Amino acid sequence: MAEPAPAGLALFPHGAWDVHHHIFDPARFPYSPTRHLTPPPATIAEYAEFKKKLGITHSVLTHGLSYGADISSLTSFVCDLDKSKTKAIGVIDPETITPTQLHQMQKAGIVGIRVNLYQYSAMHDVDLQKEALRAHVTAIRDCQGWSMAFTHVHPEFWAELKPFILSEIVPTGIRLVTDHFALLKGVSMLSEPTSASGENAGEVDVLAQPGVAEILDLMRAGHLYVKISAPYRAAYAADEGPDGGGGAGGDAVSGG
Repeated sequence: MAEPAPAGLALFPHGAWDVHHHIFDPARFPYSPTRHLTPPPATIAEYAEFKKKLGITHSVLTHGLSYGADISSLTSFVCDLDKSKTKAIGVIDPETITPTQLHQMQKAGIVGIRVNLYQYSAMHDVDLQKEALRAHVTAIRDCQGWSMAFTHVHPEFWAELKPFILSEIVPTGIRLVTDHFALLKGVSMLSEPTSASGENAGEVDVLAQPGVAEILDLMRAGHLYVKISAPYRAAYAADEGPDGGGGAGGDAVSGG
């Protein structure tokens, strides 16, 4: 349970966990030269102000893919944010990571990894996604309690990913997470405007889109967790943030 927030903060008066946010400080830690995008700065100071404003007391700092597999920024940011109130999700190169490095990550407050599909040119290729997941599972198999997150833009891939997950990931005990509502689309993204005002005619069944049935099956069986984060990726009405959502301000869950 999160500790109470400072007096006068009404949104989360009993404290809250921000379950997905990034810190970007290229002045202190340069971005990877092979990054897929260049986000604007989102600093510790900005995030501290964001937390204070909302009443957030704890957070899960998610390593920005723009830093590649170099987690020196992540471990530094965890200390800056207070290790006792911050957990972290890292990024690794499964081909080069060593058991000693994984142990050091655990000691630094890292409790899981996210798979950088861009590293494998796998965002649009389900077979390459399975290859990337397989490599990361092998690398962290002995990291007890760790989670592994991955996010892709093709919900139709879940029909093929589901049996792979059941046969190759579930037996390892690694908790699988997909961020940002699994990048499923909300009504506003599934509907086409039918008038100049942007209104839509009729109702849209969001549960009928590809991938939903497989995702729900995996969730109900306890094999997949869908992170409620980056709503702008699911609906046109939400605000954007850099590098997959959140920026210095992320996605909060009440601790009350």
